[in-house]
Amino acid sequence: MKYRIALLIGRFQPFHFGHLYLLKNALKIADQIVVGVGSASIFDENNPLSYEERKRMLEKIIEFESLKDRVIKIVPLEDFFDDEKWLKNVEEQVGKFNIAVSNNDWTNKIMEQSGYTVKRFPYYKRELYEGWRIRRLVRQGKNWQERIPDYLISNFEFLISKLVTSHQQPVTSFNYIVLGGTFDRFHKGHEELIKVALKYGKKVTIGIATEELYKDKLLSKTIESYAVRKKNVLAYVYDKFSHDRVKTCSFSEFTGGADKNKNIDAIIVSRLTYPNALKINDLREKNKLTRLRIVIVKDVLAEDGELLSSERIRAGEIDRNGRRYELNHKRNKRHSGLLAQASLSRIRKTELILPEAMREELRKPLGKVYKNTKEIVGAILESPKKPTIIIAVGDIIVDSLLRNKIDPDVKVIDFRSRRTPLKRTEPFKSLSQKVLSLKNKPGTINLKTAEKLRTIIKGTVPSRDSPYNSWLIVEGEEDLLTLPAILFAPLGSLVLYGHWQLGIVAVEVTEEMKEKVRKIIRKFN
Repeated sequence: MKYRIALLIGRFQPFHFGHLYLLKNALKIADQIVVGVGSASIFDENNPLSYEERKRMLEKIIEFESLKDRVIKIVPLEDFFDDEKWLKNVEEQVGKFNIAVSNNDWTNKIMEQSGYTVKRFPYYKRELYEGWRIRRLVRQGKNWQERIPDYLISNFEFLISKLVTSHQQPVTSFNYIVLGGTFDRFHKGHEELIKVALKYGKKVTIGIATEELYKDKLLSKTIESYAVRKKNVLAYVYDKFSHDRVKTCSFSEFTGGADKNKNIDAIIVSRLTYPNALKINDLREKNKLTRLRIVIVKDVLAEDGELLSSERIRAGEIDRNGRRYELNHKRNKRHSGLLAQASLSRIRKTELILPEAMREELRKPLGKVYKNTKEIVGAILESPKKPTIIIAVGDIIVDSLLRNKIDPDVKVIDFRSRRTPLKRTEPFKSLSQKVLSLKNKPGTINLKTAEKLRTIIKGTVPSRDSPYNSWLIVEGEEDLLTLPAILFAPLGSLVLYGHWQLGIVAVEVTEEMKEKVRKIIRKFN
């Protein structure tokens, strides 16, 4: 059976005799073909040649092999890291086709699952004709020429020299690279973006987002000012690199002007921001500009294996070094010996015990002291900077706030005041029937109860689902749960607790305060 139109997909980094074999076989089963150039805009050590460069090589092949009437068109196929989006883009770029020709298992699986007919041809001398083998020969200065058609070598040897690109010594570089981001709570992920940009770019512009772009981000009100973020970016650049290659600018729309600037060669992105680079390239095509090469920087992970991000830092989950805020001090595999044994012993604990020697230290207020509820209510209502969430620890404080029309986002109570039972009034009276109480003995932090507190706090960001999941009832004593409340709260939160001599203590949750509490908890037994 002969098909009308076949789709041939490949990366062609570079085009070699194996590709030529596949091309000719595709034409044996189809009247005409469309050639899809995969990973069209990606730039890395496996994708040194641009789409335009590979297209010119394919056009030379078509010309030399007299295939102009049989090759309908050559189209760029972008990577999407999403099967449905990838296939949709293929269909938009290619149009109608009757069969797909490819030896790539991932491509063929998507096509077949979507109902397309797929033709696989046996590899042609695979031990010789694979792109990575040829790229390796070029890098090693060995004979690669016999694996590529002569007419390509004579016309495109200057392009094939780009295959020397490696992580250690990039020969291929760009005159002008751009990258953009919010750069809130400057961290190692931001460092990696800038490092890669300066590895490949002779000139680099770093765009720093303004409020118009980040206003809808999680906990956007706690994002640092533009001046602070710019200062942190430049401090890293000046400390590590030649700053005369770098400039910064603000940007208020996702393109940052990259869709209109003809001088830009490449853009640096993370996997999360990669879709924006694709949109920018689409806009550049409409503006009759060359598509940007896209360099995707590998994810920088926190110690828990999840992405290190400003959002997680603002949410109070991790610090800027990617360390998760924990009570039981789990260590990673790098720790060994006595430290690991001590850590393992602690992990098995069900509670942390306050050392007697620390009682005096914890009598000192952790935050600003207010004499009574009226003062703290006035401070909350009059402050132009509203807390991210309010956490109140203690029955008297919770009751007083509720009477003054302030409903804390998280309320921790034990139906006692200074270990004396309190008379239950509404809404406390009906709580015992709707909220299970958790144990927390006096002078301790129960790890299970603290984890429940973490879950409740997390549920308040950005909102809670029911009026009762914001309560934590403790059987025992709630006082020391103030510490995990601070440790787990998002930045910009307010934690309120009672001091038996001074009044009410209000703790603003900052990165510095979290670190202080982390050090205090490490002293517990």
